Amino acid sequence: MNNVLVANSKDLERRGFANSIIRFLTLPILNLIPEKALRKTAKSSSRDASNILDNVGTTHALEVMYTRHHRKLFSRGIMQGVADWYWHHVISQLKAIRNRLKIVEHNLETEVKNRINNGQKYISIFTVGGGSSRAIIHTISRLLKEHPETKITVTNLDKDPTVVELGKKIAESFNVSDSFKWVIDTASKIDLHIAENSIDVVEMVGLMDYFDNEKSIAICKKIYGTLKNRGLFIVANIYPNPEKKFVEKVGWPKMYYKMPDDFINILKEAGFKNEPQLVFEPLKVHIIGLVKK
Repeated sequence: MNNVLVANSKDLERRGFANSIIRFLTLPILNLIPEKALRKTAKSSSRDASNILDNVGTTHALEVMYTRHHRKLFSRGIMQGVADWYWHHVISQLKAIRNRLKIVEHNLETEVKNRINNGQKYISIFTVGGGSSRAIIHTISRLLKEHPETKITVTNLDKDPTVVELGKKIAESFNVSDSFKWVIDTASKIDLHIAENSIDVVEMVGLMDYFDNEKSIAICKKIYGTLKNRGLFIVANIYPNPEKKFVEKVGWPKMYYKMPDDFINILKEAGFKNEPQLVFEPLKVHIIGLVKK
């Protein structure tokens, strides 16, 4: 654990004292409730929880988590507000997802800014299983306003046509549609769509959660091949946490929880020779890895 930093940015979500006490008292109960009863309770208590459970394992569920702060907490009434507060802020998974998004955005923006400051005028980004590409859309929207002379191209590879359509709408709302190419295919087909040594930054956040170590190595090898020399790979994986049983009971697809040593070995076996930087988001539900080719 000594080789994993904990992100400490002030805008990341953490647990307050009251939040921690309520979580300590209620999480064991959630872990004991039968699966059907748990799902029924969650769906009946909160519209957001219902939407998430109707879309478990998809970008559509993540979008509910990401966009919680687009409205006031009690805008749907007191009872709904209390339920939303519990699911969004007492259960760590949702806060951790939002933390992961912010950390990815920060590191992506830092890398692209460094390249712009070093005189690079054309920057290529590739996202694998990118879903709606929300983190990238947010980032390049800010960067292109500051550096309109820079050309940033993003290729999003995802197998779900519905989330590609969602991503297109979000990109349009941020006026960055011209920067995107959307490819509907699986991660195993990377080499059919992306040339070797052609990409400055590759992002794969959330997808490796669903791969065992062997498949993770195979996909990361393909990603390694797409990167230019000194290209950056941003990758994340879920880490073992006390809510694992709860997540399984609400019907989320099987995930492969990885330790830091697993993470490092996967990247090493994929061909990365540089030491990766591993970062926990503050709730220690996700590890974000940063490694250069």
